[in-house]
Amino acid sequence: MTLQLKTFLNALVTPVKSKFETAKKAKQAPDFVFNGLTSKDLNYDKSNYPVEGTYNKTTPAWLNEISLVPDDWQWSEYWAENNVLRNAQIEAQQKYMAKNVPGQSYSGSTAEIIQQWYTKGMWNPDPAEGDKRNPPLPIFDPEKIKRLTENWINDDAEFARQRLGGSNPNVIKLAKAAEYNIANWISKASNGSNLSNLQTTLTSAQKNNTLFVCDYTQVVGSAVTQQFVVNKRFLEAPICYFIVDSESKNLKPVAIQIKGTDPTSYIFTPEDSNDKDGDAWLLAKLWVANADAQWWFSGSHLMNCHSIVMLFGIAALNQIISGNLSEDHPMVILAKPFLTQVFSINNAVISAPGSEEKGIYQKDQFCDLVLPTGRVGLYQIINSLYEDYHFDNNAFPTQMSNRCLDSGAIGDVFFPYRDDGKVWWDAITSFVSNIVNATYTSDTDVTNDKGLMAWMNATQAAFNHDNKTRFNTPETKADLMAVFTNLLYTCSAKHTSVNDAMLPGWAFTANGPFVMTAAAPKDAASVSQETVLSSLPNPQTDAGFTIIQNQITFVMAGTAVVDEEETAGMSQESDEVMLKYHPYKDGSPQQQAVKDFWNAIWTGDGSVKARIMENQSVRINSWSGSSPVPYSLSYYYLSAFLSPCVGPEYLNSSTMTSIQI
Repeated sequence: MTLQLKTFLNALVTPVKSKFETAKKAKQAPDFVFNGLTSKDLNYDKSNYPVEGTYNKTTPAWLNEISLVPDDWQWSEYWAENNVLRNAQIEAQQKYMAKNVPGQSYSGSTAEIIQQWYTKGMWNPDPAEGDKRNPPLPIFDPEKIKRLTENWINDDAEFARQRLGGSNPNVIKLAKAAEYNIANWISKASNGSNLSNLQTTLTSAQKNNTLFVCDYTQVVGSAVTQQFVVNKRFLEAPICYFIVDSESKNLKPVAIQIKGTDPTSYIFTPEDSNDKDGDAWLLAKLWVANADAQWWFSGSHLMNCHSIVMLFGIAALNQIISGNLSEDHPMVILAKPFLTQVFSINNAVISAPGSEEKGIYQKDQFCDLVLPTGRVGLYQIINSLYEDYHFDNNAFPTQMSNRCLDSGAIGDVFFPYRDDGKVWWDAITSFVSNIVNATYTSDTDVTNDKGLMAWMNATQAAFNHDNKTRFNTPETKADLMAVFTNLLYTCSAKHTSVNDAMLPGWAFTANGPFVMTAAAPKDAASVSQETVLSSLPNPQTDAGFTIIQNQITFVMAGTAVVDEEETAGMSQESDEVMLKYHPYKDGSPQQQAVKDFWNAIWTGDGSVKARIMENQSVRINSWSGSSPVPYSLSYYYLSAFLSPCVGPEYLNSSTMTSIQI
């Protein structure tokens, strides 16, 4: 594990002492920094990249100073204590690996060796020292180790499932003819003349609306084409096509162009006559998984959730301390439980000016030392997503509709994030609507609310600071409902889907390698077992072992446990915790809305709990494989319960909680 990652872990257990009260008297408020990065972070040269310059493109605004954030908007002592416990588990896991991995022997097919690489001597089944639980639980339960390591992308079905029920369900979409000209794509490829059968298959599927694609060229590809890939590291932006199998109702991968930014590059298929052992096809899937991890790391997770949520939080605190917005405002009471704590984790991503420790996005820190993009390529991936970002278009149902994932043939395919996410979206929509209706009688009431308008205008100014429209201040009750439903969903279910899935998905390195260790192959004939193995971190080399350690450490750190008392009311026992987090006046219609929301989650056959349990049951009962049910199918992440989300390996908190990691 690198020293820089240790710095990150230390930041997770070290709350910043707030000087809020002193600052408040001086009218010193949390505010937006439209570039929280220093000149050292933004400047790059040929000692690190093939190109040199200063990065000056737009990324989301950041926080000026963490110490200006009130204590009750930062991590609680309980959270810090649990992060200490998580760090103890990480340290125990690292020591276990360091003792047991070296000297292991491997044999068999390429896929068998890879599975042995990331399994043998890898997973600590012992409790961590200092674990206060009674009885102490193993860090990785043996039964869950099987689930973690026996289902991986060597299997085409699992490779497809992970695009729907893995850590990054935000890429796959319908391959519309207007955007994807199959005949043109194949004709330009170096092996296009041999792919007439593939062209027929893809064209037919496209006509039937059963052709789907994971296209990494626009987002990850922007770092590739601009040469923001660290010297002697490797990154590609694949295009991967899937079809819906009419009999099994499952997705099936059928073609991958690893170098998607080069139209003339080779297209890999599972039936390639030059790929006798299937090694080239396996390697192509590994390149897709690597690109998926890059998009997830800086895009789906940290940009689309952490960065967006913090804009609302900074704006709220700024207006509260400036005296324009009451902390007792009904919409603040609604949102606060979901806005707190994002500041603490984001300060470990980009540390405020003057901080002694630097965040993982900054020069010579984790991203520079581990990821193929380094920090600058990561900024470019963020820019690619943020350039044309609009808050409304990122609402859950809009995303499902725009990507054509909510109907047709894909509607019959198990898509856990879509199916469980809809349950939460409906419940949150009702909750927010009840609060808004209890607070405002008419649209005019909304625009006449000076505190609300101050908050929303400050948020709009932050989103649109470069004169691009990414957020509009709500002007009607319907607008307000839409904004706060999207905000609460982003803080909770959306973040949970990309956060809690990271350890079950990517702790097993091959499911989403953070790093590829050799250049992509030019064609299938050039791929051998040695080619595949040299492309992945080898645990028997010092460099490979360090990469694996860093990946496992990062995803463990991102899934530290919380308690129901630390969530926005996810206690099944009573509604007391939820009422504590949303302290509306006794007997008020807003308080009743909170109680109704608690009932909507927990009580009755139509509750969130019951509906998601039914979804899970159907998915689990569909499994007929010999290995344990894959996490990508059982998909516990959006459960109403803390359990079975938490366990010995800590899959993290319940869905309705503020962003912690």
